Amino acid sequence: MTVGNEKDLLLAKIDLLKIAVSNNDSEEFLTLMRQIIAEYSHIFGEESIIEPTIKSIHDLIMIENIPEGFPGTFSKDKKFNKLCEDIINLRTFLLSVANGDLSQKLPMKGYLAGVMKTFQANLKHLTWQTQMIAEGDFTHRVHFLGDFSNSFNSMVEQLDQARTKATESENKFRYLAITDPLSGLPNRRHFFQLAEAEFNRAECYNKAVSFIMMDIDHFKKINDTFGHVAGDMVIRSVAEQMQQAIRGSDHPCRYGGEEFVVMLPDTEISDAEAVAHRIKDEIQNMNLHFDATEIRVTASLGVSCYIAKGNPHHPQTVDSVLQRADKALYAAKKSGRNRVVVADSDME
Repeated sequence: MTVGNEKDLLLAKIDLLKIAVSNNDSEEFLTLMRQIIAEYSHIFGEESIIEPTIKSIHDLIMIENIPEGFPGTFSKDKKFNKLCEDIINLRTFLLSVANGDLSQKLPMKGYLAGVMKTFQANLKHLTWQTQMIAEGDFTHRVHFLGDFSNSFNSMVEQLDQARTKATESENKFRYLAITDPLSGLPNRRHFFQLAEAEFNRAECYNKAVSFIMMDIDHFKKINDTFGHVAGDMVIRSVAEQMQQAIRGSDHPCRYGGEEFVVMLPDTEISDAEAVAHRIKDEIQNMNLHFDATEIRVTASLGVSCYIAKGNPHHPQTVDSVLQRADKALYAAKKSGRNRVVVADSDME
């Protein structure tokens, strides 16, 4: 076998060293190097060159500071120097990845380089996934990092469940904050928020907004006769009948006690009066029983209307329009109850 062939075989064995490097196995690396020395030392001349060379390669892999140069004629071999260059490139690449810099490029090819580049690409994808999760997208899962994937996916699932519970709690508390617990209707505070917004819209588009103020007749007598449990049942039943008699775009509200109010957007006074009569009839026709005793329920209603761009000398507000409806309600009660009265100009 010629010297040239022996060198080729040697360089082929040097390629095996890359596998040991990729596994970070210094013992395997040293074993391979000593095998090479034992079989091919006659090619390189003095054995004094070999041991320092092994130490330089070992230090290149294992210690923090890269050794300077390689002794003897062995360091002049191009493929051997390419191996050392690849190890240095791997060191630089892995250090950057370990420090969180995923932008570093690896200027080498081959199996080990492909593995490192795949690892880098996976980390980049994982970084993007965590950004998506931070923005609220909990659909992402990791499937390429073994045990870490299982832990990561478990964490995401727990975060998703926690977010769901937090959203449910937020919705629940918001519902409780704007809803009357007995009737299930919006409460007074939320009603005024809706009314102010509707007034602004009506003013902007020159629309009418009507209000119906309603009070259950003789409600105190119902409570005194049948008790508060029966009174609560009447409140709930009246709220249900009111909702059945109005449109989905209308806004009913429990105003306080046995008093209710309905806001009807885009509704003139005549149409609002017709709705009020429908509500009154629905309530009057309820079939309520408590402890096998029938409870007859009626209601009195007052109707008023806000007309955009009205009299500039008498500016209208939610309070002023509701006040007119309340005066009309008082007139309905005063004139015999169980009736509808429309506010007129004298009820300013």
